[in-house]
Amino acid sequence: MIDAIWRDRLDAVALASGLATSDHPRLATWVRDLSDQYNRAAFPVRWTPERIAARLHFFLPRDAMKVATALRDVPLPAGDGPVEVHDVGAGIGASALGVVLGLRARGLSRPMRLQLSDTHAAPLDLAGRVLRGLPGVELDTKLSRPEIVVYSNVLAEVDHGRPEPARIEAHARMLRAQAAGLVLVVEPALRDCARRLQAVRDRLVAAGVPVLAPCTHDAPCPMLRRDTDWCHDDLPVDLPPWLHPVARAAGLRWQGLTYARLVLGEAPAPRPAFRVVAPPRDSRGRKERLLCGSLDGDVLTWVDRLDKHASQQNGAWDDLARGDGLDLSPAERRVGRETVVTRTG
Repeated sequence: MIDAIWRDRLDAVALASGLATSDHPRLATWVRDLSDQYNRAAFPVRWTPERIAARLHFFLPRDAMKVATALRDVPLPAGDGPVEVHDVGAGIGASALGVVLGLRARGLSRPMRLQLSDTHAAPLDLAGRVLRGLPGVELDTKLSRPEIVVYSNVLAEVDHGRPEPARIEAHARMLRAQAAGLVLVVEPALRDCARRLQAVRDRLVAAGVPVLAPCTHDAPCPMLRRDTDWCHDDLPVDLPPWLHPVARAAGLRWQGLTYARLVLGEAPAPRPAFRVVAPPRDSRGRKERLLCGSLDGDVLTWVDRLDKHASQQNGAWDDLARGDGLDLSPAERRVGRETVVTRTG
């Protein structure tokens, strides 16, 4: 998805912008500094050239991969003309790039028209250099009615410092006001960010807004019952190899991709019956998964499969990761030898 050619492309953007390239010996230090700012919610971030370089070389590829995979199981835009995408709080273009990569990976060949908006003009200049020249991609300053609106790492900053109930209500109003075929929200997989997004989701469901992902139902979010739970994806998708040394030196993970997401639509769409919402719990002779989805009168249930019942029909059970959608036939608390397990996203 993000292959080696992107390292050369981002280095070329850095050189044209007077920034350090990806081989700078202090890049990992700058990445660590910026990660600390994000984790402490130290907003607004003061954008030095060093932090912008860290954002370009490390966070842009990582965040683009998050947005791309967050689109893996949602309906593709219908029609023949260009797909119009509005990236809100676009920064240097990571989210818009993620939409392009995600839709192309799913076989969508239609041209794309991107609108990038941000409260600061400087990052948008850099975003233009990142995105211009991509095949089938055009930048536009104003779209009439975008088919996709993206908020990536935006809500973590919006209304920062306000009381939590007021902030949740404001976020719900903001998302409900979007007139688009699909609204994608991607937030850090941090407890507070994810639980805030889940609370926003409950407000939107109550207002009749169709939620397409990650939810499998319209009941109140069961992950809000306990303060120690939060809904997020943890997919077995690693960062590109050239970023592994940077992540290692910065003390960050390069294995797996984590984020919280919320996908809204204009109308309901097919959803998986269940989604894995906790790390797999495997023990000797048994593999357990915590599933969110209606089963035996509850929407949060541990389901297991004994190793002696492993079969070709239920083989997908072995590789399910946190965030994966699935269907079970029949849907029971124990996966049997004849149970059909189908991974759906």
